[in-house]
Amino acid sequence: MSNGRILGIAYNVIPVSDVEQAAAWYVKHFGFNVRHPREGSVSLFRDNRPILVLIQSENDSRATFEVNNRKRWVTTFFTNDIESLHADLKSEGVQVGNIADEGKYGKFFVLEDPDGNLFDVWENHDCELIY
Repeated sequence: MSNGRILGIAYNVIPVSDVEQAAAWYVKHFGFNVRHPREGSVSLFRDNRPILVLIQSENDSRATFEVNNRKRWVTTFFTNDIESLHADLKSEGVQVGNIADEGKYGKFFVLEDPDGNLFDVWENHDCELIY
């Protein structure tokens, strides 16, 4: 591989209404750890890997967009046990959709954080994901 190539996504930036409350939610439900807290932002990591940066938004912007009047997500998380994760999040009161099994493309469900940011969660054992 030559130098100067994109190697992957380092992290995603998510707008939130209250950085401290949002960070606590992500730590509780996803097990992320907080790093680099600053005025109006915080980084969330999984072990030593950056995942999200939460930035306090001055308006109602959210990490979503619409297609045919249906909200869509911009970030997909992956898991190796979608059934357990879905059950745990649901029991913790997180807004989660039903699990969709799309065969060779994997299993998916959508969740919403308290600020209305949508995320997709994906399990597929045929893809090599380094984490």
